Amino acid sequence: MKVNRASVIAALALAMEEGIRAAQAAFEELQGSLEGESKSTAGDKHETGRAMVQMEMEQAAARLNRVEGMVRGWKAMDPNAPRDVVGPGAIVATDHGGFVIGVAWGTFQVPDATDWRGISSDAPLALALRGCQAGEAVTFRGRSWNIVEVG
Repeated sequence: MKVNRASVIAALALAMEEGIRAAQAAFEELQGSLEGESKSTAGDKHETGRAMVQMEMEQAAARLNRVEGMVRGWKAMDPNAPRDVVGPGAIVATDHGGFVIGVAWGTFQVPDATDWRGISSDAPLALALRGCQAGEAVTFRGRSWNIVEVG
């Protein structure tokens, strides 16, 4: 698996932008619902509906803050700086898939490649791979992980 670092970074950036847009849209939709609820005069039922929408808005705001925090954290790692060893900001190709270390994003699509996954620097797999270079292998949860490339 040859890594096109720029493609991986661009795909993750796109996934993050889409995540922010989706979280913002969800929050704005709930805001509209709350405004609609405020025009109702149905008494207790109205108050319950407002409380539920308010709670959902708080959850949507927390999601948006989480996504924005991941984006800020990723940018702070200087993702364009290549790495020689696995650590925060590294792009790691293994015989079991590709990983971006330092942002717990989950799976994202890279054009002309397999799925990649963004994992936290503190994720057990990231900790097992930390400090390794291309050509090394580690055993993690009973499975051998061969590091093909680190960028």
